[in-house]
Amino acid sequence: MTRSVRLAARQALLEQRSFWRSAEYALFTFAFPLMILLLIGAANVGSYLPGTHIKNTTVFVPGILAFGVIVAAYVNLGSKVAVLRHDGVLKRIKTTPLPSAAYLGGLLASTVATSVFISACTGLTGWLAFGASPRPGGLLALAAGLTLGIVCFATLGLAISSVITSADSALVMTELMARPRAAKHTMPRTSPPARVTSPPARGPAPKASQPITPVQAVMRIAVATVLASRPPR
Repeated sequence: MTRSVRLAARQALLEQRSFWRSAEYALFTFAFPLMILLLIGAANVGSYLPGTHIKNTTVFVPGILAFGVIVAAYVNLGSKVAVLRHDGVLKRIKTTPLPSAAYLGGLLASTVATSVFISACTGLTGWLAFGASPRPGGLLALAAGLTLGIVCFATLGLAISSVITSADSALVMTELMARPRAAKHTMPRTSPPARVTSPPARGPAPKASQPITPVQAVMRIAVATVLASRPPR
């Protein structure tokens, strides 16, 4: 057991080195969410949600936190495993002294480390650039949301990798499935919410392809903007 854990830790270290040496993975997994945060966040500085004194960045920064988890745990992991399976790496691992469980554990541990690092950098950028910071009472909810988000999207990444048949389309398929849905839920609302005059009827259950909604909701509960309660001048 100790040997397997040690091998998994070494594999995770190797995966991290490989990740940061790959310009494509580092750019789209790490730099892209930060660029979205700075560009769209800068365009919404000083703006408030319609009819409220809540800044747009109050809901936008948590959305980018969830988006970063999607990119690292779903897009990156799903495309990587699909490429490894297509190239026969997963089969060749079984012929080496490295146990398959240790290899998979190292890959998952590397994904968790990348997700946590991206979340930390996104939160730090949101705090320094837009004054968004987690409430002391929301730290536990934030940690729980990040943990559940990483687990859910890593599971989805492994699941989607099993249906991707070509290494050339691995990144494209995961990107196309994640980007539009994530963009819809991370963009600030620009129109006032519709007024509800009667209790809504029970609609269909949430789709399994939309786990970003509960993850983003937890992030919004846990994160508050320091100046959110001040009315606009």
